[in-house]
Amino acid sequence: MFIVFPRIRLRVSVFAIPVFLLMLWLEGIEAFAAIMLSAAVHELGHLFMIKRLGYRIRRFDLMPMGAVIVVPEGIPDNDELKIALSGPFSSLIMLFLSAVCFCVFYNAITLLAVLINLVLSLFNLLPIKKLDGGKALWCYLSDKQKNAERICSAASLCAKILFLLVSFALYYLSGCNFGVLILLFSLNIQLLGK
Repeated sequence: MFIVFPRIRLRVSVFAIPVFLLMLWLEGIEAFAAIMLSAAVHELGHLFMIKRLGYRIRRFDLMPMGAVIVVPEGIPDNDELKIALSGPFSSLIMLFLSAVCFCVFYNAITLLAVLINLVLSLFNLLPIKKLDGGKALWCYLSDKQKNAERICSAASLCAKILFLLVSFALYYLSGCNFGVLILLFSLNIQLLGK
């Protein structure tokens, strides 16, 4: 179920709004702004590459934990690989800028920005089929390996199991933080359902 804004080709999941409000309430305005800015830069990296390569964006779906950019089918694997990696690359640039800001200002929000961008870049590079890393792996292997589908499926399953185990560890290390629980639960539900 989506709230549709047809003029700007945007669909917002009805579940995204309560998740955003809950994150804002649990984490506060500064942390919420750092999270949203980091996520926006990640998605802008994808959008920039799509436009740079000359493709049209059919639709942008905003989900509770992430976004989906819908482009026409038939994009060559080489271009699809560039599009998939452009988001994590943008997150790595933000990681570097956040680290510089942390060195200058040395406060909790800049440290949080460093951690958010580190997680965004690493998480999205996991070889899970619907994530950037999974798309990149498929694009890289599809021309080179006749068993690309089996390799990508096995890598995706292993990455999902690893992420589930890491999620338990992160939740424990966070002191059983409720905000961390909601975030990790939402991510695992989205990943395991695909």
